[in-house]
Amino acid sequence: MILVITGLPGAGKTTLLNKVSSEMDGEIIILSFGSLMMEIASVEYNIKHRDEMRKKLTAEQIEHLQELAVEKINEISKENPDKIVLVDTHAAVKTTYGFMPGIHDIMLQKMAIKGFIYITTDYEEILERRKRDTSRYRDLEDILHLRLHDQMNLAVLTACSIRIGSPVKIVLNREGKLEEAAKELRELLEAWKQV
Repeated sequence: MILVITGLPGAGKTTLLNKVSSEMDGEIIILSFGSLMMEIASVEYNIKHRDEMRKKLTAEQIEHLQELAVEKINEISKENPDKIVLVDTHAAVKTTYGFMPGIHDIMLQKMAIKGFIYITTDYEEILERRKRDTSRYRDLEDILHLRLHDQMNLAVLTACSIRIGSPVKIVLNREGKLEEAAKELRELLEAWKQV
């Protein structure tokens, strides 16, 4: 089973996924769509860092990377039919050309996505988390730009949900409330296992 999990950069998605993964010991596989694309981009386009992809590659090059990543995810899902495959990605990707869908049509056509999970929190918390995270080269944005990015994410997820008839679940990951968010996500995944 494939579920897509997304959220604004800085919403705490990775932290939340790491916690839930440790609690569900082997029941889920987390695949970073961006990391799969990066593996391919480093070979095909000499990209050195994940954040370079959205700044240096054309829309056509990004689509090519997405297609190859989808093929890899499908292989992994097929090899692990008893596990939930969580595809960690961005719904809308900010590029120099404008916002691009991070969930491309090829994903909707070629992956059997059962649902979408959106991790979010207050914009002020996201800004603070971004300031603390020195491991990424994230754009510094103000609250207005975060709101616009958030709206684009929700627009993409709405369109995807309509297109394939799969639900969107929103999980709040507030500062200091990781346990609550992890419990909600774990219960959601447990419910999906029963379907």
